Amino acid sequence: MKIKYFEYITVYLSVFLVCVFVGVIGRLVLLEKGADEYTAGVFFWISTGFGVLMFAILSLFLNDLAERLVNRFLKAKKNESPESRIPGEDFIKIEEEMQDGLIKPEMPENKNAAIDIQQLRERQQNTIKNQKQARIDTAIRYAQQEFALYASDDDLKQLGSNIIIYAEGINFEKIKPVKVKNLSNLDLYHFGWNIWNCFKVSRQDGAAQFLKLTFADALKDVEEKSIKTHLKDDEQKGLIKIMEDFTDF
Repeated sequence: MKIKYFEYITVYLSVFLVCVFVGVIGRLVLLEKGADEYTAGVFFWISTGFGVLMFAILSLFLNDLAERLVNRFLKAKKNESPESRIPGEDFIKIEEEMQDGLIKPEMPENKNAAIDIQQLRERQQNTIKNQKQARIDTAIRYAQQEFALYASDDDLKQLGSNIIIYAEGINFEKIKPVKVKNLSNLDLYHFGWNIWNCFKVSRQDGAAQFLKLTFADALKDVEEKSIKTHLKDDEQKGLIKIMEDFTDF
């Protein structure tokens, strides 16, 4: 016989004995009160049977309810047990390796995206910088070609430096004058407009100021406002012509 069945027999036998004991006490009480033997006997069996029946009914419902409560309680205790809160050996090993520098944490995807955007921004900036430098080189070659016969080597170098200052938007106070010969004011105006057209970094007021400072001796009697208004006069006249395109340089 299994232990579980033995436990059931023990429980029900104990209940039956208790019910019999209660029935006997009830029977004795009735006899003392003057009841007859038949009535006392009937009460004995009814009380005993009722007690056993009530226990059986209660055990059917309460046993199932008690089992559910016990299972829920044990499950909650299991989840809160200290062992469940202790990291596993694999986790502890990984954590120790991370602390020792053997394993480096992976970078999140949004971090990689931020790096890609930064690299893209840097490439765009480098592209713009290279394009600007290419225009500066083109403008300097153009200036050296146009003024090769009309300025000294030192003045040609200074003219290139002045063009860089204009293109980069550096303080115009750093511009130094350049001396030229055999060129008219119209030639200088045309040159100024061509440089402005190459960069277009400012309004034509800046180009007029650039000309005034660069050719200070040749344009000493001309105001900047007048220079600005005559930059494109007689486009195809003079030694230096108006140029719309610098692709040949």
